[in-house]
Amino acid sequence: MIGSVDQALEHHEAIWLLRERELNGSAFAVVRMVFDAMMRALWLNACAESEQIEQAAEDELDWRKIRLRADIKRAYFGTPDNAETAKKLDELFDALNQLWKVLCSYTHSGTLQLSRRFTFDEVKPNYSARGIALALNSATTGLLFFLPLLFGSMSAHTEAEETVTMLARYNDEFSERLKPPS
Repeated sequence: MIGSVDQALEHHEAIWLLRERELNGSAFAVVRMVFDAMMRALWLNACAESEQIEQAAEDELDWRKIRLRADIKRAYFGTPDNAETAKKLDELFDALNQLWKVLCSYTHSGTLQLSRRFTFDEVKPNYSARGIALALNSATTGLLFFLPLLFGSMSAHTEAEETVTMLARYNDEFSERLKPPS
């Protein structure tokens, strides 16, 4: 689990390094790897059985057969006490499911990735400043959202609270920049 988190942090750093070199297509492709590493860490931490942990350690676990997001939702959030909380949680995981489709398109050279390889009739990358900001935001928000879940499960409550505070500050500071143009 700790190795997966460390890998996610390294991927996050790589995204920013790729962005600095204006290798945006590669940076966008790595965003999914941040989410993948964090979701695997969460799943291994709270959902996996001993045999599955051993299989994962030997790289023999078939991750395609695992319902990561559904299992994580159930393990970390359980059954909400009221309809409003349940609705917000469903919306959050629905958004994560939609984001996953986008991330896969960028990682696996899908239409979203390939369509940004052209500027008019030239093979020249075409990534908008807003698109770049949204990709960078997704990676950062994903880390800051998932880390408190892990910290909390390890009884590292101070670290969980600090990370939640970081996420709130980050959202406050950058939400204005991410709004669609009017």
